Amino acid sequence: MKPYESFVYPDIPLDIREKLFQKDKQMVIVGVLGKSNEAHCNKLVDFNILHTHPLLSDESGAEGRVKFYFRSEGQTLFLHFDAPFDNFVLLNLAERMMLEKSEESPLHFIEFNSAIRTRFARVLLFALQVCHILVLAESSASFDMSYLSIFKSLKIIREKYVLKFLPKMLKSANVGSFMGKDCRLCSPRLLFMFTLPDNGETHLLDEIDVLETKVEDYINKMLRNEFIITNNSTMSLFSLPKTKQFVFYSVSKTRSQDPLIESIDLLSMYLSKQQQTSTGTLPDKDEQEILEQAKPYDCFGFPSTFKFELKDPTADEERGIFSLVQEHVEDALEFGFDENDSSGRQRVRTHFALPTTEAWYAMFKYMHELFIDNPNDPYYDAYDADYSAYLQNFHDIVDIDERFFGEICEQGLDLAMLKYKDMLPPHYSASFHETKYQEALHILMEYARGPELKPSIERLKEYCDAIWQSGKQQCEYPSLRGNPCVLGMHKTIDPAEHSSGVIYVSSCNCGRTQGHREDPYTIRQANYEFYQIIAKSCSNCNRLERVPFPVFEPSVSDFRAAEFINKNFSNLMSFDSTGRTASDVGPTVRPIPGHTPFQSGSQRSQNSSASLSFNIGSDVEEDDEEGNVVKKENDRRNRHGEQNPPEESKETEELDALDSNDEEDGELDPNNEEMEEIVIKLGKLKHDTDSAVGETEHPAGPARLPSTTEYLPGMLHSACPAGLLPRFPSWSLVCLGSSSIYTHNTSLPEHVQSGFLSGSNFLLPWDTSVRLEHAQCWAASYEKIRNRKKGNQHASKGYEHNKTFTLKIFIGVEYECLRGHRFIMNAPDSILRCGSEIVRDSGSKVVFNDMPIYFPCPCRNTINNTAQLMRVHIITPKAPVNVIIDPKVKLFQNNMQNSITFTTGMTEPIKLTQSSYWILRLPFVYEGDSGPLMAPTDVNPASAIMHGVLLAGMYGIRENELNEESIAMGVTNTSG
Repeated sequence: MKPYESFVYPDIPLDIREKLFQKDKQMVIVGVLGKSNEAHCNKLVDFNILHTHPLLSDESGAEGRVKFYFRSEGQTLFLHFDAPFDNFVLLNLAERMMLEKSEESPLHFIEFNSAIRTRFARVLLFALQVCHILVLAESSASFDMSYLSIFKSLKIIREKYVLKFLPKMLKSANVGSFMGKDCRLCSPRLLFMFTLPDNGETHLLDEIDVLETKVEDYINKMLRNEFIITNNSTMSLFSLPKTKQFVFYSVSKTRSQDPLIESIDLLSMYLSKQQQTSTGTLPDKDEQEILEQAKPYDCFGFPSTFKFELKDPTADEERGIFSLVQEHVEDALEFGFDENDSSGRQRVRTHFALPTTEAWYAMFKYMHELFIDNPNDPYYDAYDADYSAYLQNFHDIVDIDERFFGEICEQGLDLAMLKYKDMLPPHYSASFHETKYQEALHILMEYARGPELKPSIERLKEYCDAIWQSGKQQCEYPSLRGNPCVLGMHKTIDPAEHSSGVIYVSSCNCGRTQGHREDPYTIRQANYEFYQIIAKSCSNCNRLERVPFPVFEPSVSDFRAAEFINKNFSNLMSFDSTGRTASDVGPTVRPIPGHTPFQSGSQRSQNSSASLSFNIGSDVEEDDEEGNVVKKENDRRNRHGEQNPPEESKETEELDALDSNDEEDGELDPNNEEMEEIVIKLGKLKHDTDSAVGETEHPAGPARLPSTTEYLPGMLHSACPAGLLPRFPSWSLVCLGSSSIYTHNTSLPEHVQSGFLSGSNFLLPWDTSVRLEHAQCWAASYEKIRNRKKGNQHASKGYEHNKTFTLKIFIGVEYECLRGHRFIMNAPDSILRCGSEIVRDSGSKVVFNDMPIYFPCPCRNTINNTAQLMRVHIITPKAPVNVIIDPKVKLFQNNMQNSITFTTGMTEPIKLTQSSYWILRLPFVYEGDSGPLMAPTDVNPASAIMHGVLLAGMYGIRENELNEESIAMGVTNTSG
């Protein structure tokens, strides 16, 4: 038998063309398609028609390659298809497709599997159109169930698209006139070739025959159940022979053998046998047998002009796939294929065409263009509508996996969109939007899988963002308390137009009335406007005496906010061991046992006009450090020229202090030996003369006037530029009236101060000892004036025997939470729970210590229970001295690494009137040069001072100005 000629389409050598296209030559077309594990991908190895083993050639499998095998005298034309199911073709495709994908969107396995299935389905459909017989090769012993979906898809495609466009296109191309209305040679027979595993076991032919019969029944039943084949072969994708075998199990080891290695082994065996003989040579017969076995292929070593013939595989009685194929070929040549069921009344004639090879090849070329070349060209534009629909829908119909995952992604996406739209408010914040999106995404992730997962997530994100941004986006401009604006997105000129919808409860300046306040967006709203509004509802606020704080007073109409570089000097200050900066340290003081140093007023007040110097020390300490703080007398000194002797002033002041000792109020206690002692060295009595004998006036430096064209945009603090004032006050200081409003036994009444927690409405007593050192002339003058006012011209009490008296001042450091709960603290880390906790001199703990600005409220509010220091209650005593205050609030940032100290802006400490009830209201919100300082939401009592403090040294004592009017007032108070 002559060897098979071969060529790769479309390159046909001239000599082969002449042999193939002989006049009127007809051939049965047998296609071989399927799976292989070798690099050459040639599945004809088991057919034993190759005179050269594929492994000896340098060719490897290539997708879409069609190789022709035929003999000129034969009547069978083999078409070998290299398809994507061949392992090495599959590997090359995977590498190429992964390179085409970017790193941002890597190749998904479902995408790759879908592409491979689509490519294989195109080749399979093409093979079924141009072949009489198709052998489906399997590299395993079982049927691949994934073929079922491909078969069903191709049946749909053929009936829905191919039978529409192919007849008219074949007619227009003037090829394939023999194809008939089915546009194919016949209903092709499909044969299955499986490979038994090479596990060393011997397989009996009877067992293999039984296996083949069972598999045939299984495949036939399965294909009929899926309606892939029917009784009418014309309506079937392919046909199965009813009376002939169509399943073959190969036991040949040819496919897995390497002929070159076996030839080397035979040659080695030959040499070893030759050495074992005595003569060193083998008999000619044995030598020729071994050499024949060692040839890698037949006629190896012969010249190319040598004529040789192969053995006919059908001549051997051994079973083989080639013999099975030849039986079907002979059947086709003799009878054609008729697989219809003839049990009906009328026999349906089937189409079977056996054209000449030349006519068939012309049809093959055109069909290859339609089914293989054009679909692989991404730029091809079909002119026929039916053919264009075929190209567009082929992948969607074949790719059931990708379609399945796409459908579940769509279902999950619909449910996710419904989840997002469920119960949406009119406007909502970005955090709420993100929460709803995450809930929708969770629903999507429960359904979505496959390559459409990422696009579905992107579509969901775009959908949710589109809904949110189309009128539902919340403004979210933060308030000074950190709450977002709940209004829709809007453009505002004034931040006060925002609204967070949060309502707080706060008290008015005097503390009598509580009311609701909106969450502030400006410092003016927080620290000024609210208290102006609630004052209209309060029966007390607008009638009370108040201390005005310095504010900006414009002199021009086009005034503006000052622009300056924020150097934030407070951040540059170094902290001492107490965490306080140098700017917060007052004058040199004597330490008090059990207390921190008391400081009287701010640094500015020490350099301003004053008429006293005082220190604090124990009763037994010497007063050798008196006069450390020297203050100038104020302008009243210039209006009084008369000077009293120091001795008289001293005696008069002491006498007035003794007379004003009211035991009912408990304000003066001359027998207290353990209280802190304030030493006051009194100056001269002021009269109408303009000169002061014996004292040199210190000239005051020029004071910088505040600007009348530029105002301070924030709040006053220690590092803000000099000469700039705010447009409104953030502090308030009012006098409720006489000190008799408060009774220590009954605490603050509810109608005077509302909102206090039970047991926490007591003020704390602060007992401080005052020792007067008079000039004799001052005392004498004081005594004369005092006796004249009383109508007693003679000396009264022996004030010389008692130069020391005790002042009892009541102090209350009040905190208020956002729900309106108010309470007094009796220590920096302790809340006053009841009046029984108050002991003698309890106020010293709050006077001589830094008090935290923020502290946890004992109420049950778990969301934000932080209370803020809002008021300081001060009840001044009946005495010839005044209580002065200089409040400073120091707030810390970045774990106390930075700080800023807020002040009232007063040039001197504020002097409070005698025997009065004063309330200092602190700012609700603090703002520095860089913006508002947010109040903490979670405060620990042990570390509350880390957020901010009201600095110690706020309180002090100053002499009352000595003139006839004040002395007369003192005499009246004493007598009353």
